[in-house]
Amino acid sequence: MKAIIVVLLFSATALHAFSPTPAVLQHQQHNVLRSNLPSFQLRAIAAADDSSSSDVTKDTSSTSSCRRSFLVGASGTIAATALSSFQQPAHAVSDEESSKKKQPIVVIGSNGRTGSEVVKYLLAANEPVRATSRTGEYNDAASVPEGAMLEQLVCDVTDPKSIQLACAGTSAVIFAASASKNGGTPSAVDNAGLVNVAKACIDANVPHLVVVSSGAVTKPTSPVYQFLNLFGKIMEEKIRGENSVRKLYAEHNLSEEGGQKKLTYTIIRPGGLTLDPPRGVAAIELNQGDTKSGRLARADVAALCVESLRYPQLTGETTFECYDADTGAPLATVGLSNIAKKKTDGEAFVSGFERRGITYEELFNGLQKDA
Repeated sequence: MKAIIVVLLFSATALHAFSPTPAVLQHQQHNVLRSNLPSFQLRAIAAADDSSSSDVTKDTSSTSSCRRSFLVGASGTIAATALSSFQQPAHAVSDEESSKKKQPIVVIGSNGRTGSEVVKYLLAANEPVRATSRTGEYNDAASVPEGAMLEQLVCDVTDPKSIQLACAGTSAVIFAASASKNGGTPSAVDNAGLVNVAKACIDANVPHLVVVSSGAVTKPTSPVYQFLNLFGKIMEEKIRGENSVRKLYAEHNLSEEGGQKKLTYTIIRPGGLTLDPPRGVAAIELNQGDTKSGRLARADVAALCVESLRYPQLTGETTFECYDADTGAPLATVGLSNIAKKKTDGEAFVSGFERRGITYEELFNGLQKDA
């Protein structure tokens, strides 16, 4: 009997010594919850946190009950992990890092041919996307993979309130809208609409705005400018919109110096846009000064938009032209070579501001900041 009592006492003592207290369990569970979870768990949590009951939003992910079931299951798994791996250290993720992962990137003009490519590129990179349009419907939603973090939202660039809603709580905005028969005139979209978006981004403290503009926009005597400007004076309105963006951000950052964090923008001026498959970063050439242009797949423009967000120290407060290097030509002749789909490797014209690279970081490196 004494032996049994001794054994029981030893077992109770050992259990107490090697079992974590409730406070320790709570601490360990917190660490695991903040640990670097697998990306699919983080994405699911982000999708749940970002879900909205607003009648102007639509979510292509699974139903709320399914998301809740997944999260409950995930929470149970995490709690069990905390108990079974008591002595295993967890890699903590800061609140700032966690919140950044949950913030979507807004695509304005997501149903346009370039905007839709931007959405596809973002989703392929597992980025949360807020695809906006005047209707609130993303036309390619049926092709979006199950579980992708896609939110559809109404945004009319002529309606400042809808822009404010679209930009709220986002990490970046990509402006890929342009004038169209049903969408508005160049003055309303490419100029005033862009200005409305820039103001909303600044008011909402959105870190980065990327604008898709056009090559030759500063050269009114060039054949490209003169031809395109026949359509509602679109080139005039685009350059006015660009200039307003640069001015707005310069004034904001000057007034906030030493205060809130600096906000930035990138203006991308593609050449003749094609629906060809993307050729990738190594085929692209950037230029500054608006002296050269060429052709470029819309999918590659989309890549430039998204990748420029990853290197704000290189692309922030910059304006650059982009085209496939083997199609680059002076503005005086590029229109004809684009129509003929001509390669221009033999044309000797160097502006001195060309950029090439085998990675996007290398491609963006050395871009000059706007004055």
